[in-house]
Amino acid sequence: MSDLSQTLRIVDAIILPLLALAILCLSKVSHGDLARWSERQFYIALLVMTFVTMRTVALSGDAWLVHTGTLGIMIIGSLVVRTQGTPVAM
Repeated sequence: MSDLSQTLRIVDAIILPLLALAILCLSKVSHGDLARWSERQFYIALLVMTFVTMRTVALSGDAWLVHTGTLGIMIIGSLVVRTQGTPVAM
């Protein structure tokens, strides 16, 4: 049981933020149909990270700073970095 708990903590603190940031990067460098698909994936990842961050902060989790920073980078990165592909609203 301890191994499962430790694995979930690693996924929560390291893998999930890295995956969310990778999706942000993919949504910024892709073109055409891949751009539309990756932007939808980014919005899903942003929603998931928002809920994970809220849960972590509410429960005073150890990874609150990592989650808050990741969420901030995702929001700022989506606004500041220009997209290369076609916008979703097209």
